[in-house]
Amino acid sequence: MQSFLQEVDQNFDSFFNEVEANISSVIADNNAYKDKFKESYRRLVSYQAWKSEILEKIACDESLQFFTEAQNDGLMSHALARQGSWRVALMSLRSCIENTVFGLYYLEHPVELKLWAKNKHKLGFTETITYLAKHPSFIDINEPSILGIEALKNEYATLSKAVHGSSKLFRMTKTGSIEGLNITSMPDFGGWQSRERAVLNALNLLLTTFFKEDLVGSANANLRKAVSIAVSSDKFVKIKEHYRINLNK
Repeated sequence: MQSFLQEVDQNFDSFFNEVEANISSVIADNNAYKDKFKESYRRLVSYQAWKSEILEKIACDESLQFFTEAQNDGLMSHALARQGSWRVALMSLRSCIENTVFGLYYLEHPVELKLWAKNKHKLGFTETITYLAKHPSFIDINEPSILGIEALKNEYATLSKAVHGSSKLFRMTKTGSIEGLNITSMPDFGGWQSRERAVLNALNLLLTTFFKEDLVGSANANLRKAVSIAVSSDKFVKIKEHYRINLNK
C-alpha cells in the first residue's frame, strides 16, 4: 500500500505543477487579446451601475444579493476565460442569467423571498422568464426585440448545452481524451466572447425594460452611459422610440 500511495503522490505532484504551468501559459497567450477583454470588462460595468444607481436604493439586502451574485458570475466568467477554462466560463454566464431573473422576481415577492431563505421556495429559469414576459413592464411593449426576453431564452438554451456537455461544441474532451482544464483556443475564445456579448446585451435590455421609468430623459445619466456600452447600438433608436430613453456611445 505504501508504494502505491507513493506512486499516486508522485502523479499528484506532476498534476499539481502542470495545472499551475498551464494556467500561466494560457494567461500569457490570452494577454495578446487584452483589448477584447477590456471590451468585456466595460460591458460588465453595467452591473455595478445598475446596483449603485437603482437596486441598492430599492432592494432589500436579501434580494440585492442575487444581483451581487450575478455581477460576480459575470466577473468570474471573464476571469475564467482569461485562464482558458472555457466551459466553466460559459457556466458562469448561465448563472449570471439565473441570478438576474431570480433577483427581479424576488424584488417584488418578499413573502416568497422569506420562504426561499428557509429553503421552502425554488424558482426555475423557464417559469421566471415566463413571469417576467407577463409583467406589466413588458406586456404593453409591441417591440419584442428590445425586451430582452427572447434573446435571453435563446442564450440560456445555448449555455445550458455547455453546462450539461450535451453539444460537441462545448465538450471539454472534444477528441475523446482530456485536453486540459486550461487551454489556448481561438475558437473557444471567439465562442465565449460572442456568448458574453449577447448575454450582457440581453440582460441589459431586460433590466432597461423593467426599470425604464427610471431612465427617461436625463435621469440616471451614468447608468445610461454604462448601459449604452453593453446594449447593441442597433437597438438605440427603438429604445428611444418606445421608452423615451436616450442611449448613445
